[in-house]
Amino acid sequence: MKKVMTLVMALVLAASCAKAGAEGLKGNTFTATGQFGTPIVLEFHPTENRVFGKVVNRYNGPYTIDGDRISFGLMAATMMMGIGDTMKDEQAYFQFLPKVERFEISGDKLILKAANGESMTFTRSAKTESNGGK
Repeated sequence: MKKVMTLVMALVLAASCAKAGAEGLKGNTFTATGQFGTPIVLEFHPTENRVFGKVVNRYNGPYTIDGDRISFGLMAATMMMGIGDTMKDEQAYFQFLPKVERFEISGDKLILKAANGESMTFTRSAKTESNGGK
């Protein structure tokens, strides 16, 4: 009986952590800085499984989540040119998103992780000009 109760408690804890993870994303805006100093904004829509944001260009697209697993679908983006190395940061970010498999939330930090060990750390921020979640 003790083993059954332990298993039930573990399943309840796992389910609550998965929900907390998804809820920790929805309606929140996170910001990172690219290798060349470009701000990267990632905003999770409060009710839909969609993200919005801005690097040089504004972008949006779908995502799916299951526990700590996350995947991003094809992103639509405007097509403006940036100055200096901003386009390199945007290109690297858009190449990274399809590789992301897991996420971790720790305090105000969101860490996106790819299977190859690559990761990107974002910090929770105030709502931005992306207007995606409004």
